Amino acid sequence: MVMTDEQMDEFLESIGGLENGYFTNREPITSYAFFECNNGWFPLIKELIEDIIVLGWDRKTCQVKEKFGGLRFYITSGSDSINDRISQAEKASYSICEVTGQPGKLRTDIGWHKTLCEEEYIKKLPTNV
Repeated sequence: MVMTDEQMDEFLESIGGLENGYFTNREPITSYAFFECNNGWFPLIKELIEDIIVLGWDRKTCQVKEKFGGLRFYITSGSDSINDRISQAEKASYSICEVTGQPGKLRTDIGWHKTLCEEEYIKKLPTNV
């Protein structure tokens, strides 16, 4: 399942946004554009945000991105339970296609590390001309 940009924006707005951990004087983060990854991970990120808010997270985030084929969710501070939940989501990202949200796996033979389903992986393979 993939969330659209608009759905992620609606979710962020519904929770009052996230606070920028680097620039606390800025408006709340209410745009999907803050996340440096494709939409296939938006449901994973949404669930993570919901879970860690319940665990007492202050909503201060520094960066959310793809790195070496996996999700990275950087916050300013958090309890052990918050950090454990973030680690769970980051680990889970290696089995979810970043593009489609379908089951995927880490691909390392396409010039960079990316977690993709079979269909998206085939699209990234070099073609023989």
